[in-house]
Amino acid sequence: MPASSSAALASPTPSSGTPSTSTSTTRSAKATPSSSSTAAATRSARRASSRSTSGDRPWAAEAERGMPSFTTVREIVAGVGSLSCVGQRAAALGGRALLVTGRSAMRQSGATDKVLALLAQAGVEAELFDQVEHDPATTTVDAGRAACRERACQVVVGLGGGSALDAAKAIAALVHEAAPTADFVAGKPIGQPGLPFIAIPTTSGTGAEVTKNAVISDRAARLKQSIRAECMMPAVAIVDPELTVSCPPWVTAAAGMDALVQAIEAFTSVNATPLTDALAFDAACRLIRWLAVAWEDGANLAAREQCAYASLMAGMALANARLGAVHGMAHPVGARYGLEHGVICALLMPHVMRLNRDFVGDKYHQLSVAAGGNIIAFVEALVARFGLRRALDGVAIPREDFPAIARESLPSGSMKANPRKFTEEDVAAVLEGLVGKA
Repeated sequence: MPASSSAALASPTPSSGTPSTSTSTTRSAKATPSSSSTAAATRSARRASSRSTSGDRPWAAEAERGMPSFTTVREIVAGVGSLSCVGQRAAALGGRALLVTGRSAMRQSGATDKVLALLAQAGVEAELFDQVEHDPATTTVDAGRAACRERACQVVVGLGGGSALDAAKAIAALVHEAAPTADFVAGKPIGQPGLPFIAIPTTSGTGAEVTKNAVISDRAARLKQSIRAECMMPAVAIVDPELTVSCPPWVTAAAGMDALVQAIEAFTSVNATPLTDALAFDAACRLIRWLAVAWEDGANLAAREQCAYASLMAGMALANARLGAVHGMAHPVGARYGLEHGVICALLMPHVMRLNRDFVGDKYHQLSVAAGGNIIAFVEALVARFGLRRALDGVAIPREDFPAIARESLPSGSMKANPRKFTEEDVAAVLEGLVGKA
């Protein structure tokens, strides 16, 4: 069961300089601005917190009727070298584990063998399920569920990027359900208790280690949706920046832009609170300062650590504030045209931001201060610098598809959290901008 915001964070938040090492002392996270510009933006955010009301977001009243709550993972172990605790944490949850990873990257980097060895040292018997593809399919989750049941596993460990973590999360949550995974993608609620899940991200992007949903694709139905339930929150998140060093530049850029979009969307969500704002804004500032550094020099552990913390904090923010129109559109567009999630989020973001800018109070101004210039232009410059538009080479997005994409996008929970109430015309305008820029 997810804990409250008092979850343990077993490492101090790093400064912008030398990476910290993991420590067993439990401390609360303290945000450290990365530069004088982000410090100024932080002061601006504090001054503006009392001014950010539903008056800036005319349709936010419905979201503000309830009492905001904040949930996150029961324990977060973060910092360089924190992977070493995986055996101990798994042994506390069960003696037999299913290790869920992708098909090759973790094996090639040595991470799979390292985790298997750590589990064995702690006396945990591990079964490897390394069949997760990019954008995991319902059939892959079904196969993982079957493997988990056959081996009578008591805990699931997910190792990898967002796809591996989402698949592992779904396997753990649905292991005792009789219905196929496709039924849950279509909206069937989870009724049976699942298994505890340990999340170990190896990219700094999705924040899946601290969210209570899993994005799964039903290829037959051409449907990509989140399965969402309180029981899907991981029991433990282990965030070791050393695991991200092997990420190639394209993966670093795509994942990092996903994290930046998530931070900005959570920051401007109609469900944002001072608590989620603190996390989302700090995450955005860290990525503004460090993402390009990590992309240019993947071995820069200080940059990797900053991006890992940013992804973690953005995930904590979005799990409580939700996201916005970019993520509302990204799933149907990505599923239709086979585009990577982080890339399509990055490409959609500037067009959505232009429509949202009159509905976010001074929050884009705060981000612009941190970026040292207009935040929309900054996002566009990153997209160009990383060469992400190459993903659209040879991809046709016909204008005749715009109405169908709008119908698939508008009902999403992310779209409902957007500061501007999107219409079919707004979706078409964003897609027109995307097609025109391609």
